[in-house]
Amino acid sequence: MLCDKCHTAMDAADDVCKICGSPVQKLNRNWSKFAKISVITLIIAAFGAYIALYNLDIIGPDFFRDAFGSAPAAEEPATPDVGYVRQEPVEVADGQGEAVVEQRSEEEHRAVLASILEATNTYIQGISQFNPIISVMGYLHNVSTGEYVTIGLLERLGYLGEEYLAEDALILFLRPVDLNQFGEIAFEGIPAGQMVELTVFLGYETPTGIGLYSRFGAQAIFRENLNQLIMNDYNPNNGAIFRPTSQDAIYQAVVEMITNAANATDVFIRYLAVDDAHGFVAFSTEEDVHSITNYVFSLARDEGSLNLRVLAMGFEATLHPKAAINGAAPGFNLGLMPDYDITNTNLSQSDAEIFLSALLALEQFEQVYEDYFVFVSATSAFAYAVSVYGDIFFGQYNSGWSAVPVDGWQAAQGLMADNVNNPPLYIIWQQ
Repeated sequence: MLCDKCHTAMDAADDVCKICGSPVQKLNRNWSKFAKISVITLIIAAFGAYIALYNLDIIGPDFFRDAFGSAPAAEEPATPDVGYVRQEPVEVADGQGEAVVEQRSEEEHRAVLASILEATNTYIQGISQFNPIISVMGYLHNVSTGEYVTIGLLERLGYLGEEYLAEDALILFLRPVDLNQFGEIAFEGIPAGQMVELTVFLGYETPTGIGLYSRFGAQAIFRENLNQLIMNDYNPNNGAIFRPTSQDAIYQAVVEMITNAANATDVFIRYLAVDDAHGFVAFSTEEDVHSITNYVFSLARDEGSLNLRVLAMGFEATLHPKAAINGAAPGFNLGLMPDYDITNTNLSQSDAEIFLSALLALEQFEQVYEDYFVFVSATSAFAYAVSVYGDIFFGQYNSGWSAVPVDGWQAAQGLMADNVNNPPLYIIWQQ
């Protein structure tokens, strides 16, 4: 540190110069440091404000991490906000030393899009038999690998050549019926069944909005409408997941919905989960207590009343139930589904008979007669029964059947969880 007056070297602890006696202006130096820090802080704050304002109408690149908790391991789409960047013309030399602009014709552009679309469909056909393909926020997504299907992925897997890496088209997975709600979109002469099927669309920027190229031809949609569609209808982030019980109004509303839809007398809820927009329920009925059915339904609240509507059913035996559900409700949160494999939930009558035989041999229980149980469900390892008096019994097979009374279905669920990592919760009637 130097004296401001005579430029003599001083120690940091000195209050006055030892040579000329001038006071050390420590306040000014500290203020200088503070000023520098303040300027840097203001620059950072201004940049942060710019980013915040920019993201008010554009989904930032961290959106997928915020919405789903963690991003897929593979590359995400280049611009998750559907803010496509139009390919700029390339300047080339004409041989005379002057630069000319090479512009792609509409026919050439359509040919490129057709090649990308064909490669995408070939990819889907090759893997869809083994891996579910779904729409996540409107983008084509491979559930098994956790990858978004992009031009980069198709090139890496050999479906496209390197020359396609410069293309800015994004690969979307949308239903034509959802696009048809906007005035600028019109699909004509398409069978109703195809209108509700998830379809590959290639998105790219045009002078009038976002171009959408598919097997149905080329369309254009306003950017704000496409963003609105994705955020409203294709967004699975619909609030916290809730597991209702019989004391909740939503539980009773689901039972009523099933009673009407399945023309059932008594409904046995095996699994039920809802969020603010959808629900998943696994159930059986008194008419066929050993056959489990699954419904996906929409949930809306109107002035305090609950409005439920079945969106999908009959997917228990499909190869990829998640893909089937996603096709019927692209905004459905797959986290609502139970952990167990819903393709293997039907129960055989013989398992129930084995368990009934075990109960008949247990003298410590009240006398068991033919109509003693209103509900019995079993696998080869576990069983669950409810008597006409509301008594609940849990059975387990270990070199023979044994059964114990339990205090509620939650207790039976806990006993199963103590024995296996992925218990067959569907055998329980969550009454």
